[in-house]
Amino acid sequence: MSKLEQKIREILLRARISKAYKGYPYLEYAIYLVIEDESRLCHIYNDVYVKVAEHYGVAPSAVEKNLRTLRDAFWQNYGYEYFKEQCGVILYSRPFPREIIEILAEQVEKELRNE
Repeated sequence: MSKLEQKIREILLRARISKAYKGYPYLEYAIYLVIEDESRLCHIYNDVYVKVAEHYGVAPSAVEKNLRTLRDAFWQNYGYEYFKEQCGVILYSRPFPREIIEILAEQVEKELRNE
């Protein structure tokens, strides 16, 4: 496992995002893809969801649905506080999955730069 993959898992663990959800590995890989090429955020469906779906052998719609489910659980349990305290981001409503991917990718990159 690469240093980047380890850092992604560390951040997700700290954010209390549970591995019990189908969307967990999709989120890990989506963050990895966005860190690899930030411009993928501009075309999130084709450049991230489709690539994650191909990687895991599922439909892109399943990736999107499972990321929304994961987002909802995260947001209800700890998401607002995590983003505010750890990332310095204040969100007033439940974010889109794309926004979660973007914020977490930025957090991973920031921590890697500081090491």
